[in-house]
Amino acid sequence: MFNPKILIISTIFLIIFSGCTEKNTESNNRVLNVGACTDLAPTSYLEDGEFKGFEVELIYEISKRLDLKPEFIAYSFSELLDAVSEGNVDCGIGYIGRTPERQLKMDFSRQYAYTYSSILVKQNSECVGIKCLEHKSVGVLKDSIEEKWLESLSKSMDFDIISYENQNDIHKDLLSGKIDSEVTDHLTSLYLIQKYNSELKIVGDKFDIIYIAIAIDNTNPELKKSIDAALLEMENDGTLVKLKEKWNID
Repeated sequence: MFNPKILIISTIFLIIFSGCTEKNTESNNRVLNVGACTDLAPTSYLEDGEFKGFEVELIYEISKRLDLKPEFIAYSFSELLDAVSEGNVDCGIGYIGRTPERQLKMDFSRQYAYTYSSILVKQNSECVGIKCLEHKSVGVLKDSIEEKWLESLSKSMDFDIISYENQNDIHKDLLSGKIDSEVTDHLTSLYLIQKYNSELKIVGDKFDIIYIAIAIDNTNPELKKSIDAALLEMENDGTLVKLKEKWNID
């Protein structure tokens, strides 16, 4: 026997179910374009054609919480900063330090890590600190905080600054003896010492504390709010701590 109540209830259910399906379909198509460096292990690097590292996993977790699909686009570090500031990507990762100068061109998420700058030399080097840079060649990543520091230091000391687009090229030239030292962030220095079986060493004190955050297109304030909310949630539920412990991040 025909029951109009059943028909009405069934129709309402179909409308609600269809609405949820449509919503999920739309959200699954929402892409987060992420600029990423390919050579900044252990935070963002390519291995067998796949992006890996602490910040890559961080983006995956944030995207999951925001119901977004991350798509990673490879850049050198200097190109990455330009891509974010020009709005070619939604955000960028590359263990990027938040500075007043950069904040004029892009937004930043809440801080989730920090590091320092340090001087890296070969194990057999007699260098013991900053003074050893005098009359030497120093490799550094182009447009990095360390490059700015070296440019300032060169006003009172005489040494050659060799700027590189690719972090791995700096390491190769240091190991081969083409350059005398490298100035990079402390996390990268520790990673390289472990990777190259102590062929390298850190000299002098750590300096210039750097606060790390995701660089975000400054024309999208809602994205910044969403990323900040996801990061805060990860801090509160312990996910961020576990992720940092996995990758030995301070």
